Amino acid sequence: MKSNTPCALSGAFLLAGGWCGVMWVFMRALALHLQICWQRILGKTFMYGALAAGWGIPAIALTIALVFSGVSFRFGESCHINHKNSMAGFWIPLLCFAGITVIIQFATFGYCIKVYLQSLADEATTTNSSGLPSYSGSIRPTLSPRQTYKRVRRVLELQWRGIVIVLVIIADVIFFAVVFVFLDNIESRLVNDPSKAFSWLGCLITSNGDKNKCLKLAEPLVINIATVMAVLLLLSVSISARLT
Repeated sequence: MKSNTPCALSGAFLLAGGWCGVMWVFMRALALHLQICWQRILGKTFMYGALAAGWGIPAIALTIALVFSGVSFRFGESCHINHKNSMAGFWIPLLCFAGITVIIQFATFGYCIKVYLQSLADEATTTNSSGLPSYSGSIRPTLSPRQTYKRVRRVLELQWRGIVIVLVIIADVIFFAVVFVFLDNIESRLVNDPSKAFSWLGCLITSNGDKNKCLKLAEPLVINIATVMAVLLLLSVSISARLT
């Protein structure tokens, strides 16, 4: 990245895009969780906090990744983060936020299931004679299970696209991270033990550099094309989900 500006820019955009995608689906999952499970009305305070976290944390994480690891031409013509310090400086924090998002999302699903089951067992009257929710000595009204279920259902009907986006992008990020970490480990092992690639290198020498004659020998050294295509397919699905 220090000798090639397009490499530095493309690598930085790739890392920043991954972090921004994870952070914004995290904020979306957190907002949905607060609305459904804690009955919170999100106002400007949450909006400003989300903007600060959604852009600030990726900026800090990108700076750390570029300073302590950097990017270079790792996989063909694509610039990606270097192996040095990449786990601690990029992959582990990214996957931690992705994991927290998954936990929050499934906690929200668990609460929805609980409310639904309680509503099925609720045979009592859900409202008083005036049609208003009853109060139990506190400022906030006490809702019956059936009333709570109706409120949760309304929120889900409005936010179902956000839920789908969160699940798709988180699955995409985790799969993307696992594949690229595996690619990184393969490359590192080859650098530390070049003897694993001797048969492929020998084939290139005897074929005068014709790589097409040596592709079979290169297959054990890389991830299969089906996995790479799956990553690209998930990336396209996540982009389409964000646009919708």
